[in-house]
Amino acid sequence: MSDNKEKKFYICQDFDDPRSWKIVSDLLVGGIPVKTGLQWEFNRYKKKSLMNSFCIRENVFSKYGIGESVTIEYRVKIIEMTGIREKSVQLEDGVAIKASEVEKRQKSMNFDDDVAKESSDVVLMVGDQKFYVSKLYLSFHSTYFKSLFSGNFAESQRSDIELKNIDPDVFQYFLELIYGIAAVDDTMVMEILILADFFDAKTVIERCQEFLLYRSVKPLKIKFQAALKYKMEKLKVSKINNHSYNK
Repeated sequence: MSDNKEKKFYICQDFDDPRSWKIVSDLLVGGIPVKTGLQWEFNRYKKKSLMNSFCIRENVFSKYGIGESVTIEYRVKIIEMTGIREKSVQLEDGVAIKASEVEKRQKSMNFDDDVAKESSDVVLMVGDQKFYVSKLYLSFHSTYFKSLFSGNFAESQRSDIELKNIDPDVFQYFLELIYGIAAVDDTMVMEILILADFFDAKTVIERCQEFLLYRSVKPLKIKFQAALKYKMEKLKVSKINNHSYNK
């Protein structure tokens, strides 16, 4: 409570995560947005928000015959969320498993096990993780890697190459899509598209497009913006037709 007796509160919990993330939300009271057209955005740099504009003053209670206590329910409706995946804690024989362990077990494909090591001819170091992959296979799906491994770069002769400023978790999903495993979901699709565009991986962009077309629950506006940015023609035409039909 401040000096003028305004009630303020946080609507996004602070947490430590060095990766890029964003949450866009509506704030509802009684099922109605606090302010029409206003959305609240949080990211790694703005994790907490005080309700300065919509705080509650104690002196308004008496005007409505309210005594010393009152309960007002606020609800936060998430509109868009990128860079964040749900991390649950599972039980194994009654013992809790750490979220990081659960996440590792849920990988669709391992790029650091013995099988991956035996069939690889290059190690990509992303953050603190190593990915054992095939130069030929990556070159087939990405013009970036084709150029990197072609001999025009010093890295082409190395057996280990560092990829900087890339989230290893997103890169894991990116590789899974290249290897034909449908691992994309609404919490990761936009970050995967960023990598696919950077690496010029048409197959990954196509699979993200199929997901956004048929399975994603993201708002139409977000899908259309992605279609324009990453030149996903089928998605763009679909959203234009859908918009025209709903007019």
